[in-house]
Amino acid sequence: MGLSLRSGHTNVVQNPPKQISNKVGKKALRQSAQATIPLLDLRRKYRSIEAQLRRHWDHAFESMRLLNGANLASFEDEFARYCDVRHAIGVASGTDAIFLSLRALGIGPGDEVILPAHAPAAVIEPILYLGAVPVLIDKAREDYGPDLTSLQDAMTAKTKAVMAVHLLGLPCDMEPIGRIAAEQGIPVVEDSSQAQGALYRGKRAAGLGTITPMSLGPVKNLACYGDGGVVLTNDDALTQTVRLLRGHGQAEKYDHKIYGWNSRLDEIQACVLRVKLPTLDQDNARRREIAAAYTNQFCRLPVKTPPVFADRQSVYHQYVIETPHRDDLRQFLGAKGIGTGIYYPAPLHGHQAWLARGMPSYSLPESERYASENIALPMFAELTDGEVEYVISAVKDYFSARD
Repeated sequence: MGLSLRSGHTNVVQNPPKQISNKVGKKALRQSAQATIPLLDLRRKYRSIEAQLRRHWDHAFESMRLLNGANLASFEDEFARYCDVRHAIGVASGTDAIFLSLRALGIGPGDEVILPAHAPAAVIEPILYLGAVPVLIDKAREDYGPDLTSLQDAMTAKTKAVMAVHLLGLPCDMEPIGRIAAEQGIPVVEDSSQAQGALYRGKRAAGLGTITPMSLGPVKNLACYGDGGVVLTNDDALTQTVRLLRGHGQAEKYDHKIYGWNSRLDEIQACVLRVKLPTLDQDNARRREIAAAYTNQFCRLPVKTPPVFADRQSVYHQYVIETPHRDDLRQFLGAKGIGTGIYYPAPLHGHQAWLARGMPSYSLPESERYASENIALPMFAELTDGEVEYVISAVKDYFSARD
């Protein structure tokens, strides 16, 4: 296939795979009874940065300034500059980042927040805990973002925020979303947890809305080795509020301006992020190479491959194809040692938790179809040429057998 590559729940790898050299091709993989290609392998990245990480960690432990230290301040500055936004505020998780963003915007009981039904549960939990009302809309057919007609129709006098969720590495079409929200004077909360480094019309997928909560959890393109998150914004007042909220509302120790929360990104995780940030673009470029190789081979199969847009650059947090034969294909690939995932198996209104709360029923056909057909294939920067070719061959073998 001639991939120009540098170097696998079935979801996050459960058993350590044999490390496969870049020189190992698909023939050797096929001959190996032990071939295992996980959906994601966090160990490979760790091996490449372990020595550097340990030096940073040693300095942090020597100082024992484990919260609100120099590494956090440096990461916030470095990541804000990387994203080309004025402010970055480190917090304890992506869910906290959403919660604090909504609270800083003044979202409270009875307020309506519009969000896509095709999204992780983490986006809806903060809305509910604030006493606000989630209003679900369908996904667009052409990408993973919200259907714009549904967004327009969902606006009411009670709408206080719109959530745009960048999924699978691809930014939403933010210009029309922002325009619809601005017509009503509504802020846009831009969840960029799955799109670190992605571009929309030449700009990073952060700061495109009013405020950008972002998870930096272990499986993200820019990831901690534990939980972590960040809030990004160009708004000085929102920045001040989020900074207060994350530390019990304190401007100085025991000087509580407001009652807040305990949500701090610690020094150990800040070290990890500072070490990983300089290689984020390189890692994302590698993901795009793998995605291009997949799409080049799958475009002739009876599957829907990820959408590509001239004005958006995905970072392929996941590489997802769509097929009505999803479950059968997943079983076939699993038997060949290939890890896969589903993002996500049910829209938000299909969760047991949603139904148990007596929440409204929805009919959102595109979100429901997508939930039943999507399957994620191995995607991480350290995949080898041989592994990519093996995955491609296995997918093609499955559909050849169906002909």
